[in-house]
Amino acid sequence: MREILSMNPGWRFIQQDVKKQGFQSIHETLYANPAWMKSGNHGLSEVGYNDLDWQPVDLPHDFLQENPFTPDAEVGHGSIQKGIGWYRKTFVVPASDEGRRIRLEFDGIFRDSEVWINGHFLHRHLSGYTSFPIDASDVLNYGKHNVIAVRCDANLPELWSYEGGGIYRDVRLVKTHPVHVPYSGIFVHTENNMVKIETAVRNDLDTDLNISLQSTIINAEDHAEIVNETDLKIEAENTATGFQTLELSNPRNWHPDDPYLYTLVTSIRIEGEIVDEVRTPFGIKDVRFDGKKGFFLNGKPLKIRGICNHQDHAGVGTAIPDALQEWRMIQMKNMGVNALRCAHNPPTPALLDICDRLGIMVMDETRLTGSSPELLQQLEDLIKRDRNHASIIMWSLGNEEMKVQSTNVGIKQLKKMQHLVHRLDPTRPAVYSMNCNWLSIARFHDSENFHLDVFGANYTLTPDGVDDGQYDKFHERYPDWPIIGSETGGSFATRGLYDTEYYNGKPMELNDFGHGGICWENEHLKGMASAYNNGLTPWGSTIDQTWKACADRDFLAATFLWTGFDYRGETYPFDWPATVTRFGLMDLCGFPKDAYFYYKAWWNTEPLLHLFPHWNWAGKEGLPIKVRAYTNCAEVELVLNGKTLTRQPVETNGYFETMADYQPGRLEAIGYDTDGKEILRTVNETVGDPAAIRLTAEADGTFVVKAEIMDAEGRFVPTASNKIRYTIEGDAGILGTGNGNPTSHEPPKGTESSAFFGLSQAIVQMTGEKAVLRAEADGLESAEVELRSSHWKKPPHVPGILEKVEPIEIAWNPVDGIL
Repeated sequence: MREILSMNPGWRFIQQDVKKQGFQSIHETLYANPAWMKSGNHGLSEVGYNDLDWQPVDLPHDFLQENPFTPDAEVGHGSIQKGIGWYRKTFVVPASDEGRRIRLEFDGIFRDSEVWINGHFLHRHLSGYTSFPIDASDVLNYGKHNVIAVRCDANLPELWSYEGGGIYRDVRLVKTHPVHVPYSGIFVHTENNMVKIETAVRNDLDTDLNISLQSTIINAEDHAEIVNETDLKIEAENTATGFQTLELSNPRNWHPDDPYLYTLVTSIRIEGEIVDEVRTPFGIKDVRFDGKKGFFLNGKPLKIRGICNHQDHAGVGTAIPDALQEWRMIQMKNMGVNALRCAHNPPTPALLDICDRLGIMVMDETRLTGSSPELLQQLEDLIKRDRNHASIIMWSLGNEEMKVQSTNVGIKQLKKMQHLVHRLDPTRPAVYSMNCNWLSIARFHDSENFHLDVFGANYTLTPDGVDDGQYDKFHERYPDWPIIGSETGGSFATRGLYDTEYYNGKPMELNDFGHGGICWENEHLKGMASAYNNGLTPWGSTIDQTWKACADRDFLAATFLWTGFDYRGETYPFDWPATVTRFGLMDLCGFPKDAYFYYKAWWNTEPLLHLFPHWNWAGKEGLPIKVRAYTNCAEVELVLNGKTLTRQPVETNGYFETMADYQPGRLEAIGYDTDGKEILRTVNETVGDPAAIRLTAEADGTFVVKAEIMDAEGRFVPTASNKIRYTIEGDAGILGTGNGNPTSHEPPKGTESSAFFGLSQAIVQMTGEKAVLRAEADGLESAEVELRSSHWKKPPHVPGILEKVEPIEIAWNPVDGIL
């Protein structure tokens, strides 16, 4: 039967291109020199190579996170020096596994990777974002030690932002019978009550076989709904595909509000014996985009409230553990998000599993647009890997490729890619996201008689920064062509920083100093942007303009905000010392910015009243402070120290704003419903000096621990910057730290982090059931939090052997060098 084991634990790593070690690279000789063997130098992928001075690591691992920030590195890629790395793992495959097929599955290596096992070159893979399997059956030493060595070169980019480096996604070892379902070998899709299944079966034996293919559908309550059995003949060393159709009675649809999942159980029998079994979760849904009415899910209209995200987080970089991935998506779900755009590359498969469970729809995106064999293969691999996921609603063919979107050559490429999507998955449309003057590009496509299934429009402004109603002009000209806001927004902010709204004591206006709310004058705030989100790119819109543009138009099916989280690199319009973008609705740690609450107010139904800024403005007594409230209340009353300053209505999809002369004390907002009844109150107070630390932990297995600086009365101090030192006792380790500061150069892999506007974060990985994290800072009362994990046990895995292993005895024929 099938056995799936994690390969994540127990590797060794070195960040350099190791030279003259035998089989270290495809760029070197592919043949062993017998003299090397006799002298004991067995190459990086040979048993016996001495790697004891290499760093022990578990996967996922982003080795660039261990490099310092430097102004000499590309600011667009996070100002972190790139490099080349090698990974080695020594492991044992039992003798009883001989005769089975042994496959390694890599979810992602950044990038240009080469894989060697026991001195044999197996595979080279260029892209850092696509997954790939390797059949290692023929080169393993069964019942003995084996070595896998992986080289990756992270020097060249694929994107224009931070991308990390190394084996930053999961690796698995899969053991199967020689007759088995191959990698990505199942496609299950639905039409109404009909479930259509395509199952590839591989026969690696040297004789033809007749097998029985059984498909069973299990509901979420673990009850079998229906079974189908089909006979299939497979030639020796070949693959055959079985086609089955099953009808479900009264199926329950998958929906963001009810992410109901079925499981397809695929069983292969030879003479009645089950030799392989695969479980595939899937959902039943119907997806339709309409040029006039937008998006329909299961026959009902639904506005897509989406965000775009890169894979990047404080303390870990691109090597985000699954529990942290889920925590990030929960923060987005809590905001009211119902869709994710995987910008701008294929996601890790674990993220799609999470979206399936949480009810987050997905635009799944290939990295590079083109019709070359390499790029078409990348798209095909993406679709075959991901098409069973209930969460996916469309396939993205790419983003903002200037030589593609508005050229005859590009149209030829997009046609081939869209045809490939239709062939591999007839249930979901293809989309491509265009920037610049996309309305003119649409006219060009129309003149060439080519329409994408869905037109993706990035931002609403023309190249000269004018909003001339492009959405409406597109719809007027192409009323039947579905359109989405595939990338929208373009405002930026620094969490907790409000000082930049003022210059010489006067409120700043939008576009002062070139971009509203950017502070160039104060050296200690250089490279910062106002938390009011008044900073705009030349192509950007304010947060309320962005949402209103979608909410007010039925034909506009979606908005995908840029972005959910801050990410390293692409720091426009800032240069060094900036290392992190400001576009996120949450910072690099996942701490919400104020704009997060604007969308939470209008993307949810429960009442919300978020008041800002903080009320600690010593030295600005009597000066006007801009006060906002993001709320879905009908009216807001603002009260300062018991005196009402104003009471104002709040328009739909708008917000409350006024000026208030600063006085220390208590600033209170009161929210009312349409009948004038009070429903919410929120208070911002002038607080005291930092006195203590408070810790709270979320998630499990991988804990996300928030550190807050508090005053003596237990109130949050929103201006604190104390340096926090973290220590851990028990069965856990600190993966990294962060604070959301976009100009911080503190090491993300350290155990210290300065609070940024009162907040810091530690990412803790459990290795046992419980641990205690302690946080200390000079002059503050320390804090502890006990971490108890119900998910601490490692999944079934292949242990790594980190001590020295003696080489295998190898005898060489002195004449021809053949064993």
